[in-house]
Amino acid sequence: MFRKTTGIMAGLILGASLVMGPAAQAAGFNNLSFSGEYMPKHPTVVRVWRPFFKAAQEKFPGKQGLSFDFFSNGGLFPEAEGFAALNDGRADFAVLRPNVFPGKMNLVDAPAIPGMCPNSIVGSLVTEELIETFPEIRAELPQNSVPFTGWASASFQVHTLKPIKNVQDLKGKKLIAWGTVAMDIAKALGANPIRLPSPDTYLALSKGMADGVLCPTAPLRSLKISESSKYHMILDIGVSTFAMNVHKPLWESMPKDMQDWLTAEGHKKMALAIGKSLYDGELDDIAWMEKQGHVFYHYTPEERAQALKPMEVFLDVWKKQCRDAGYGEDLIAKVLEFTRERSKFHADQMAAGAYGDYKM
Repeated sequence: MFRKTTGIMAGLILGASLVMGPAAQAAGFNNLSFSGEYMPKHPTVVRVWRPFFKAAQEKFPGKQGLSFDFFSNGGLFPEAEGFAALNDGRADFAVLRPNVFPGKMNLVDAPAIPGMCPNSIVGSLVTEELIETFPEIRAELPQNSVPFTGWASASFQVHTLKPIKNVQDLKGKKLIAWGTVAMDIAKALGANPIRLPSPDTYLALSKGMADGVLCPTAPLRSLKISESSKYHMILDIGVSTFAMNVHKPLWESMPKDMQDWLTAEGHKKMALAIGKSLYDGELDDIAWMEKQGHVFYHYTPEERAQALKPMEVFLDVWKKQCRDAGYGEDLIAKVLEFTRERSKFHADQMAAGAYGDYKM
């Protein structure tokens, strides 16, 4: 989609400009839309995508070439139209979330099975490796697009108004959940879920309408939830998966040197960078909240495994979704085995310091 972004969308654009060298077509690739999942101040935008835009500009300088316009979630098209937008060219680079497209993205959502991946770094690397390894997974993505990278969100935790140290004490507690999957997880933990949109959580908790919320740690400060929920069970319940694809006609029209550079900068390199940005952002928020007197309950791997026993039901849910989508038992088993093996591998690597000085 060789066009310039105009008018009403300008307020949503971050304005990161990239320029291609003489190998590009005469018209260049100007103002390509980069539709991300996050708001402009999100750690992934600040720590990964803005530096990526800058690096591309330095790599391919020139007046006629390539530039990106960044759009937050929903800024260019409704999130539920992501498949259509990538297929028809409304989006050049765009994010897809499997839980927004039930029945379409099944195999790729294996890392999101609760209890499967402990954090965003492990989940991001496993998600990208699944996309790279299985053609059946790539076939789940929009047909008129090509994969650019995949990743996973920060893991879900339980945040409460009063101290709750173990899963048994969650039974009967009113827990706010932001979506269908979170509702099901809360039920499996024995809590009574209350479905609310995330912006309404602060008011509900401040009025004592619920005992806590099930969500990643990252949004607590921005949504002011940290003002009331001061106790945190760090159970690493599960992650959500994401895939970013590129409109295929656009990709095929790019010169090879640009394709090669984007391929090297995307895929696993970007998956790891996004996973780290999410994890580092979470650690920053935890450090800030600890200074405010918040209490965090951490668990050994054995304690976590025991606490997450109720999550085993979600494995059967995922398998059924894959069967309903027409996948055979052999493929489902291969994807599951691969996901488990790679999750353990990357968790072990992370514990050994391969991805940074992280304590697990």
